[in-house]
Amino acid sequence: MNAPAGKKITTKEEALRALVDEISIPLSYDEKARTRYRSIGEWLDRPASTIHGLGPVISSQGSFALGTVIRPVGDGDAYDVDVVCSLKHGSKSKMSQEELKQAVGVEIHAYAKAQNMSNEPDDARRCWTLEYQDSANFHMDILPGIPARDDFTTQMRGYSPDVGLVQRLSETAIGITDKKHPGYHFRGAEWLISNPKGYAGWFRLRQETVLEEARLRMNAKGRAYASVEDIPSYEVRTPLQDAIKLLKRHRDVMFDGDKHKPISIIITTIAAEAYQGERTISDTLKNILPKMERRIAALGDPAVISNPSYPRENFADKWGEVSEKRRNFEKWVSRARQDFLSYLTVSRFNEFPEPFKAAMTEATIRKVSPKLGLAAAMIAAGTTAAVAEAQKVEAEGNATKPWLDIE
Repeated sequence: MNAPAGKKITTKEEALRALVDEISIPLSYDEKARTRYRSIGEWLDRPASTIHGLGPVISSQGSFALGTVIRPVGDGDAYDVDVVCSLKHGSKSKMSQEELKQAVGVEIHAYAKAQNMSNEPDDARRCWTLEYQDSANFHMDILPGIPARDDFTTQMRGYSPDVGLVQRLSETAIGITDKKHPGYHFRGAEWLISNPKGYAGWFRLRQETVLEEARLRMNAKGRAYASVEDIPSYEVRTPLQDAIKLLKRHRDVMFDGDKHKPISIIITTIAAEAYQGERTISDTLKNILPKMERRIAALGDPAVISNPSYPRENFADKWGEVSEKRRNFEKWVSRARQDFLSYLTVSRFNEFPEPFKAAMTEATIRKVSPKLGLAAAMIAAGTTAAVAEAQKVEAEGNATKPWLDIE
């Protein structure tokens, strides 16, 4: 994944790409995560499995499915790997959420025992969690679910006039388990709806042009993918994926340890909504950050950021309950715009303004610095003007929103 050690960086785009290389999950860890959840899938669907007849299917969701996984900021922090265990033949008329959760749990416990895992699986609110005690340091959350086509269609009435869209999204909708849901213990009750596969499909559609170009390049080398949907997320990286990784790192550093930090799904959603098929990370950040800031500033009360794969779901629903979540997001998107554009608008590719350098972390900058052809001390110096501007913006809080100067 990383650029060759001897290759020198000569442009801002190459510098950004090198930074993405450094903050991305190592390829060996990515492969290990995928091997592990496939192993769980094979275990759940083995002939001796107590849920074999229900047709369990394991698939990734979240950042692993979208190709936006990044390293934790702290060396001792864990990677969160989110997967769905959907039972193709499951039905809410034949099992409650609780019965589904426990049925999957029996096999998860058996898997942990067969693998000699040190920790017992944790029965969390919605999922089963496996902790792997090795250098990769994974937490794997396994979310049980069943097909929810009819419930999805019913619940979407009045939320979308596009009947065709609702029908397409209903094909991938699932009902999920949640201990706090009022219908958790009862067969036939309404379930919470989710649509991780539908969201991943929407995310790909937002990048359709660049993915199609990648598909044609790969096919020219003998890969033979019939459509962009056939390309595994880890086989290609796009400017949007790389931009989101940088934004997530900025968020992680700015709100290290804060439980009310901006959540990844909102960052990813509004970034993808703003994306217009830009071919570089630089152009992507220049385009999406002002739009993201405007999008958040224009939200009403209550704030609504709809799930594109299930528009009835509001990703910002907790903002009304905890006002700090909204304030933190507003503060973050404003700071992110200033920090990234302070670098993108300076004159030299190897001048890292102090706020940008701090957001990427000193350790990451040091790893990239040899490829820039300058001594680390020179890189650390930053740009005086950018530092002064960042300090001014910070002092003024959210009052300064100079959108028009870069458009």
